[in-house]
Amino acid sequence: MRVKAVLGTGLAVLTGLVLVLLLGQAERPSGSNYVPEYGPVTELRGAARHCEEEALVPGDSGALNLLVGTHGRPTPDLTVTVTAQGRGLVSRGRLPSGEREGRVVIPIDPIDETVPGARVCIRTGPGGRTVLYGRGGNVRLAWLRPGSESRLAMLSTVAHRFGLAKLNPFGPWLLAVVALVMALAWFLALRLVVREVGS
Repeated sequence: MRVKAVLGTGLAVLTGLVLVLLLGQAERPSGSNYVPEYGPVTELRGAARHCEEEALVPGDSGALNLLVGTHGRPTPDLTVTVTAQGRGLVSRGRLPSGEREGRVVIPIDPIDETVPGARVCIRTGPGGRTVLYGRGGNVRLAWLRPGSESRLAMLSTVAHRFGLAKLNPFGPWLLAVVALVMALAWFLALRLVVREVGS
């Protein structure tokens, strides 16, 4: 009985932690350029600009999540513009100066439809040095959807994207199948522990 009580308490605590995690607010990623942040790519001194060519900006984007370094100083004014050939200016956003270095979120005018072959430019205001991170000359661009929602509310979106895996016979139900298999494995493992330790 003592083993069952300990396992029951552990499962209750684990369930509570999962619920807290799922009900917490989270950023809403809409996509990225899949560039890892291996190290510094460029350093902008004073009022300067860095542009990414042929970028794919996903639809339903309303902000850009960017990793910046400022050598310990507050961030300068940061401006993002998204342009496309034949369309001109698609979106623009600005983050006033004074943020701490690290991850910053620059709000932009919402983009409804995916923009292929876009030119994304990051401009810095005067003063200081600003480091942008990525790999191979490309800065990582991580786009966010406007607003925020709980991780629980995002499960349907996560399940849909999880189901896009290759050689997937379950379609959008792949995440649910994986969760059921893991739950079954946990159940069998706990049953074995109760049988062996409790005997």
